Amino acid sequence: MRHVSILLMPLLVVGCATQRPVAVQTSPPILIAAVMPTKVVETPYDVRGYREAANPSVRHEAHAVYRRTVVPLTASEELATVSRTSYPPASIAPLPGSDELTAELATQKKITGDLRLMQASMAETEQRMQAQYAMLVRQSAEALKIREQLETERARVRGANPAVVAATPAGATAANAAEVKW
Repeated sequence: MRHVSILLMPLLVVGCATQRPVAVQTSPPILIAAVMPTKVVETPYDVRGYREAANPSVRHEAHAVYRRTVVPLTASEELATVSRTSYPPASIAPLPGSDELTAELATQKKITGDLRLMQASMAETEQRMQAQYAMLVRQSAEALKIREQLETERARVRGANPAVVAATPAGATAANAAEVKW
């Protein structure tokens, strides 16, 4: 045990003496010889106020951000810049159309138009069928009423009691046997 403590003491002292790096150091950029002389131009960009995504309680006010660009010495001092409001954002500006997309949209519009025509035709046919069905129901009711009147009249002509004829079942007569069934 004594030998272990003798070896352990120097190791602890040496271990505590080491330092951890505080920040990562980056290597300097590699310099490439320019073919022509250059200069640095700073372009300002205005940034609107925003909140940090990681911490919404932190708000950054509007400020300018400068971009450094290396340009040839022969470039003019006044570089042409365009305002960011001169172009509409991508959410508003439609993508340029293609012939394939135009053809597909035309086909879809034709199909939609055909479907609407079919739907209107079916609605019109349904209305005509309902009107015809109502007319058939009325005609059936009238035919039944006329049949009852005819049976009553036949019974009266034959000299039978009309109350007995009205009490007989509808399927008992020969005329009802020839009736068309739906």
